Amino acid sequence: MASTQLHLNERCRARLPNINFNPYMTEKEVQEEWTKPILVHILASGRLCQDLETFTERQPYSQTNVVTQFLLGTYHHMVILLKPTLSAFDEGLRNYRNVIARHQYLDGKTPSIGDLLELARERLDCLFDAWTCAMETLGLSTDNYTISPGSIVPTASPKELLIRLLVNHPVILKKIAADSNAVIEANIGKHLNLPSAPRINGREFRIGDNIADGSPKMFFICYHTANGNREIYVGANQADWAGLPAIDDIRRADRDYRLEPYIPFATRAFNALQQSEETVILPNSMNSLESKARAYQVRVRAIAMMRDPPHPDFLGRKTEVGQPFDKNMKSQQCCYACQGMMGYEIPAEFKPKAVKSYLCHLDWSKREGYAHSCAEIEVSLQCSKNWMENGEDMKH
Repeated sequence: MASTQLHLNERCRARLPNINFNPYMTEKEVQEEWTKPILVHILASGRLCQDLETFTERQPYSQTNVVTQFLLGTYHHMVILLKPTLSAFDEGLRNYRNVIARHQYLDGKTPSIGDLLELARERLDCLFDAWTCAMETLGLSTDNYTISPGSIVPTASPKELLIRLLVNHPVILKKIAADSNAVIEANIGKHLNLPSAPRINGREFRIGDNIADGSPKMFFICYHTANGNREIYVGANQADWAGLPAIDDIRRADRDYRLEPYIPFATRAFNALQQSEETVILPNSMNSLESKARAYQVRVRAIAMMRDPPHPDFLGRKTEVGQPFDKNMKSQQCCYACQGMMGYEIPAEFKPKAVKSYLCHLDWSKREGYAHSCAEIEVSLQCSKNWMENGEDMKH
């Protein structure tokens, strides 16, 4: 395969969310169907606002092309995804503003749907203010960021692009040069020192902790030196818009398109791991193990079958060091699928009990048809492309 065939699709066409309302909804239906989407909208605006403020505080950056992508992606979210969605909420729920919201997502005095819509408007206004501040600080013209449906926009989430800028900041790269990439990767959260997720409160209530905020839950990084230039590759899983399907569906499709050239490779590796697991036969001495212990032993052996010697569909990466971390910048383990599909060395250390538990966590039925869901897949694509451009096998 020629190297030009393996790439990230970094741009796609902007699409407006399609939101439909039943004009004959009962108050209970409004509570159950529309409280959570409004809360997701509120938190997404708040998270983007915080990311813009972090972006502005930490500049300047060396990757000017990624700066442009981040600003364009953020503006896309503001004017194509969030603003039209809020307008649709206002119109579709105009006769239900006095309905009390669903309490299970909130702490304190339960607000009305109208109260939530007002808070959503406040958060979106703050986001636009943060955008204006960022543009003024960088001395950029807003004329270069006009977006409408059909415009070319980044497939990556703004948060992924921000992380890419931050981990490739000259300060971080100098630390790697002075220490080692493994040490830095294992403790990336400490080095980036990002603020905690914003706590967004109403006048007499607080939004609960388990509501999506439009940013990815997991990220993955891998350090490379290519053509004399140091760079940390960054990947993310799908941005979390759970509860707001009109945007969730768009961003899932955008990420799928981003990884499209590599999805067949990921799918074959994923299927090969599942088939390897099905062929594992444990020794008779393990017959008395309880179910979770047996599952762990099976999966350890399935991983070994994929890696040594490498299965034809194994994705490689046995020469690479990479580290997953969550949205709070806490280092995490690779899931079972990623350990079986790729050979990244993970520098962070975890307690044996946590390792065993996490290996058994993956449910095949819930991942069916989504072999490329993890952040590691996006980075593996970038690593493969880099090796091929430097004359090596894509699975180096």
